[in-house]
Amino acid sequence: MANWFNLNGALLCIDAEDPALVKPLLVYLDELKIPSSERKPNFRLVLERGLPQPAPPEAKFLYSRRWPEGLDCQYSALGTWRYLLVPETLSLEYSAQEGVARMCAAPGHERFIGATAGIYAIYAALFSTRQTLIHAAALRLPEEDAAFVLFAPSGAGKTTTSLALALQGFALLTDDATVLSERNAATVGTEVWGLPRPPKVHRRTGELLPSIGQLLGPDWNADGEQGVSLNTLRSQMQVLPGRAYPLKGLVLLGDRTQGAHRIRPMRKSDLFIHFVKDNLSCSQNGLMEDDLARYNAFVRAVASTPAYELNVGSDLSSLGTVIAAALGRADQAILSA
Repeated sequence: MANWFNLNGALLCIDAEDPALVKPLLVYLDELKIPSSERKPNFRLVLERGLPQPAPPEAKFLYSRRWPEGLDCQYSALGTWRYLLVPETLSLEYSAQEGVARMCAAPGHERFIGATAGIYAIYAALFSTRQTLIHAAALRLPEEDAAFVLFAPSGAGKTTTSLALALQGFALLTDDATVLSERNAATVGTEVWGLPRPPKVHRRTGELLPSIGQLLGPDWNADGEQGVSLNTLRSQMQVLPGRAYPLKGLVLLGDRTQGAHRIRPMRKSDLFIHFVKDNLSCSQNGLMEDDLARYNAFVRAVASTPAYELNVGSDLSSLGTVIAAALGRADQAILSA
């Protein structure tokens, strides 16, 4: 069964022997689904249930890494192909250059299709079409066809800050899964858009933002978070995943401050260090070819975009005015009640 998705004009086709295999990936892709297309897909992902396949003998072992879900994954490479194997659980092989990937989940382990392995598959699909997935939030500026990226390590407050701004007239593209696109670089430069991944909202965020708190239920995970659907958030704000806008600013979320918010220009070299540290990992074998291409995409984005550091103060309801002023449209920010 073929499932088609629109990745900012690029077509992703996911073939699965069982529709249930696609379901774990819909947390990232559901709102991007389109009717079947007669066009050749830019990238094809095949999902199977069966025995996870090891890398071919001639592939070079790179390293092992533990994934957030507690699985130990072996990474190998051969030419343009990358091989990821969690023994007896899941395997993924892909070539961004050839525009194809295959993932095989062992029976009973299908849920891992939508975890770290799924992110790698989506990354490959994007990378094959001159797009790069980054760990960052993105918001469209009020009444302006332009957006900015807000980035910081996990736990630094991206989701809280993003939701606060979205309550003040900014449109939320994503709180955590931003795509840098160079598909239209010749005409509009770098664009950004967001994957339609529902935010995980922390208990503290609900306390700081009552409009969000009223949307939350009684059940929390071990980290004190719960997922909130995009449609639920739309009752309080604009949510626009999948729509690309020219990139107008890169904002590093710094430490909280007492009193007034502060946003000021920062050295691009300093911002670049933070950007790469949070979005690119280097093994003992150095950067692979596709990692180097991502690095160069980061270089181009930072070189062509104003850079800022933001320190959020105590009054979140005034944050929108400060951001809009720094990025050129102070009069358009709408303060929350």
